[in-house]
Amino acid sequence: MPLSVTARTGAGRRISLKKKLEEKMTQRLFAACAALCAVSGVALSPALAETTTTPALKTMVEGMADTEANIVIFDVDPGWKTDHHIHPGHVFVYILEGTLHLEVDGKEPVDYAAGEAFYELPNVGMTGANLSTSERAKFIVFQFGEAGQPIMVPQ
Repeated sequence: MPLSVTARTGAGRRISLKKKLEEKMTQRLFAACAALCAVSGVALSPALAETTTTPALKTMVEGMADTEANIVIFDVDPGWKTDHHIHPGHVFVYILEGTLHLEVDGKEPVDYAAGEAFYELPNVGMTGANLSTSERAKFIVFQFGEAGQPIMVPQ
């Protein structure tokens, strides 16, 4: 018959020493894994998820020949940046989360935060970026223009 040793916890309940030892080992193993992840730069947060673009709507505008509305939701990583580009149509952007840094050719850079919106003229060069090193940015892009044109064209 195996020997079973028990102890009383602070709450007065009985617990086997084997079980108590297993719990301590599990806690220490978890702590060691967490420390290793922190030292190696691995994090288990949504901030490391991939940048995504989600088409919300693409439709012809009735009563306006060859005119299309295109709505896309962007969810971008910290440090994300576009290449220099233009938009062939009129673009309206609404920031849902985080901050978007915009540099338009010939203008001073501007930062737009959650709850703010802005308008981009067609065919004007620019770059956009999420300058945060830890926070994602999420925004909606609404383009209105000639049917079949992409949302952005690299320059």
